[in-house]
Amino acid sequence: MASSAIAGALLNATFDERGLASLVLLATASVLNVEGDAFTLSLNGTSTILSSSLPVPTRTFDAHGQPTYRYSAAGDLTVHVAYSVTDAFVSKQLTVSSARHAHNVTNVTLFAGARLLLDGAAPAESVVARSPAGLRDFALFARWSTTGALITARNPFLTATPHGGGGVTLSYEPMMPVAPAAPFSADRAHIGLHLLTQRKMAPPAQPLDEAEHAAMQRCVRAAIAAPQRASSVKINVGWCENDFQIDISTAAGRAEYKRIIDRAASLGIESILFAPRNSDVSSIGNGTDAWGWEQVLWFGMGERLRMGLWAPGDPLPASLTEMLDYFRLRGVRPVAYVYPILAFLAGTLPGGASPPWVVHGTYSSSDLATKRLGLGPMRSDLASPALQQWLPKTMRRFADQTGAGGFSFDYTYFEQGSPGGRPWRSQYAQWSGWRAILAALQQPKACAGRQCVVDNRQANHAWGPWMWAEGGTYAEPLQSDEQPGSWMFYEADLKTDRLSANRQRETAWSYRVQSFAPAEVVPGFALHQTDRDVSPAQKNVTAGPGCPRGGGTGRCAELSRRRDFDLLGYRYSLLSAVGTGGANLVLNMLPARDEGEFAAFPAEDVAFFRQWLEWADRSRDLVASTRVLPSTSRPAAGSLDGVSLLRQDGSCTGAIFAFSPTATPLNLSLALDASLGCSPPHPSSGVPGLLLLRQIGSSDRSEPAGGWARQLLRAGDALALTVPPTTALALELEPFDGASLVAPLVLGAAAGAASLSADGALSLSRVVGEQGAAAELTVLLPPHGPGAVSRATLNGKVVRFDALPPLDGRPPAVRIRGAWAGERFGRAHEIVAAGGFSGGRWTGTFSVPAAVLEQLAARNRSYDLSYDLDPNSNDEANVPWLAPGRLLIWAKYKPLLNDSFNAAGSIDGTPLLMRKAYNTIAPSRARFIGHWADVTRLIKPGVQQTLALQLPPGLKPQGVHFENVESLLSDEAALLQGTEELPHLRTPRGVEEAT
Repeated sequence: MASSAIAGALLNATFDERGLASLVLLATASVLNVEGDAFTLSLNGTSTILSSSLPVPTRTFDAHGQPTYRYSAAGDLTVHVAYSVTDAFVSKQLTVSSARHAHNVTNVTLFAGARLLLDGAAPAESVVARSPAGLRDFALFARWSTTGALITARNPFLTATPHGGGGVTLSYEPMMPVAPAAPFSADRAHIGLHLLTQRKMAPPAQPLDEAEHAAMQRCVRAAIAAPQRASSVKINVGWCENDFQIDISTAAGRAEYKRIIDRAASLGIESILFAPRNSDVSSIGNGTDAWGWEQVLWFGMGERLRMGLWAPGDPLPASLTEMLDYFRLRGVRPVAYVYPILAFLAGTLPGGASPPWVVHGTYSSSDLATKRLGLGPMRSDLASPALQQWLPKTMRRFADQTGAGGFSFDYTYFEQGSPGGRPWRSQYAQWSGWRAILAALQQPKACAGRQCVVDNRQANHAWGPWMWAEGGTYAEPLQSDEQPGSWMFYEADLKTDRLSANRQRETAWSYRVQSFAPAEVVPGFALHQTDRDVSPAQKNVTAGPGCPRGGGTGRCAELSRRRDFDLLGYRYSLLSAVGTGGANLVLNMLPARDEGEFAAFPAEDVAFFRQWLEWADRSRDLVASTRVLPSTSRPAAGSLDGVSLLRQDGSCTGAIFAFSPTATPLNLSLALDASLGCSPPHPSSGVPGLLLLRQIGSSDRSEPAGGWARQLLRAGDALALTVPPTTALALELEPFDGASLVAPLVLGAAAGAASLSADGALSLSRVVGEQGAAAELTVLLPPHGPGAVSRATLNGKVVRFDALPPLDGRPPAVRIRGAWAGERFGRAHEIVAAGGFSGGRWTGTFSVPAAVLEQLAARNRSYDLSYDLDPNSNDEANVPWLAPGRLLIWAKYKPLLNDSFNAAGSIDGTPLLMRKAYNTIAPSRARFIGHWADVTRLIKPGVQQTLALQLPPGLKPQGVHFENVESLLSDEAALLQGTEELPHLRTPRGVEEAT
């Protein structure tokens, strides 16, 4: 049989009489010979079919020249092996058919000992990438000196084995049936070539070459089933506002939920995971799930759907119809909460029979310890072909009737059936069946004429990148339950949204780096889930009738946790989500349920929210290119982390997000070179290749909204800047052409306006900098103007300047150095201990500028919300992220400790009420943050005061800091003078790079 060839954009492939023969990497003309491209099938655990022992197959070609081989096996089996060539990979898929008998496919070997020889040589080494969640292998990477090969298949249950001499075996155990009229299709395998970069992924990532990681990620991206979205997903998760407490059967409950819808609409959020109670149609007493939430599923219709008492198309209750109409009015789409393994329609068929998907499950609240098969409650089997047809069809009909914009899936335990039952009830069979159900929702108009949002929870993080690409919109947002008590933070912080953001970035890093997730499926979790467990102040609150945990706990009390918005932490969290998961913005606790929070939310914060959601939409090309910064690793305590979102054309343009999770400033040094995807222009081109670095966003509320220019760079330079404590920065790199300047451009500070008159007078107005900090401004001058600057004024004050000549294609400029007026008192200002502290009594002195108290007073006016600050009356006083107009001090510990010890303190001898901070509202020893106190009333502005703390012997805090203070900015230029008069000044943020 003659060989054939197919050309791709990056490689060519040739095929012989039995399959793939070679790949050619076009960039280098290197040839990868594939000797012995064969497969094996094991049936019923007893017989094995090896393709190389079968007669030569017949071969056909499709309209694009892609070959398919047809093998006839002994007995009644036929195996089709279809190949396709894309830009960078060759794909291979087996389909097994049986004419007469049913068989169990117990093993599939997609590459059975094929030898890989690059230009005649075996690979120098091979590396297997494994699932970080404890499943099996993801891929095998073979390496030569400058070239690598990727071998993978679309599931996380692979066994990838390298052999001597370049041999490779890739297999898995599907344990799935093949029968007449029911063929078995194996997961598609892929093989591709790439050039190695010789740069390894930074620990704790697997030791892969960056090109190997990129190749696997590109392969996963090509498998994404959902149509490409024109904008980012923007969904609010109602249960993170404890929406299960709201009963929409009542007028008051419907009014409360409408506030959530109104707030979402005002912020530009397009969907809400809608799961309130509805006593008109559901009851906790009818639930069959071990968690006690069935009453809120399917917009409250889930119990009736399971029992066969209602089906999509039947009438809806008036209470629900009113809410669905309001969603349509506000342009927000409700997303339904679904548990896919509940026993749908069990016992509803004639004679009390059940559909074929109903089995005895393994998971219930009573057999968690034993996990004995067949003894659990009735459940649905995800491996059942009948369920794979019924469930997505029912969901699409439900969406057509209700206008649902998608589905959120939880409680997706994989049920393997009873002992001695059908042998294909494997974990893989359940995984594959669930993927098939989800894939059926990926049609372009599957949800009421629009694309579905497919939100996956519980255990989804473990199921690997192929599940996220082929069966969902995004992966599980936090790799755990979102409740703050369900996950641990790595860096203590008094703001729950910042803790949540740090966890979110850690999750995004894991998906992106360890599991090869492309940006299109990485979630961006913003804000937080409010704690739903009972606190001491709620123990006497009577639970509502729908509370899953029963009366007396307060967990479902209507007033529980309505007010919990973190005003000073949410910006950090929102920038974290946009920067590291901007394709899928999962937005949580909104200021909506509490009428005071709803009314008081400042217009500037609505604008900030909308600005960044719109930025994610405008920047879809940048979001798709999100990468971990090469100079950073996994987000961790005391370490700066960040991502680049640069265009893939080598221009070094796009965005960079950097995050400091700690209470001290952190420095970022970043080479704008090939490791970042930057290609400097060739010297012979005559193009300067200048880049303007702008700060376009900050989590610091004092930062000017319009952003400001920081630095002029070129590809090949090193970008260096300081990120302030507990701050997120968004930066933009854009091409700069000095010849196009029409007005002076200020680098190093935010400036309202700049002008240069015909006689050389330079005027800078509305320029601000951090109070008490050194300043160095570089002003780039337009090419068409006076030959030199004769005088300069800043905010109306005459200042000295130095002329800078044009160098290396940069425009002429002037430099102004000096300082900003006022006393320096930055974010997370630290109170330094007196010398010799070794435990016990800790003392330190401090002086708080009057501007700090003025800032707090202004915040209380702009966020006019009355909090109950009596620590004995409710939770508000004891939650450090609420009442943001307070001045707090807190002792931060490292390593993180539990709350078994107490602390006492005083200011100038006046005792302090030292409280214990947790990331939960209900105290949780394992979520202890540190000790804190509200010191607002004890501060004497401008006066040196003494803080004393009494700590257990031997316990030394990592630091003692003020909290709730944003940067103090000054526009006072009276002290802006020559640097020779100011030898004492420290370099502030942004100064070292403003040259």
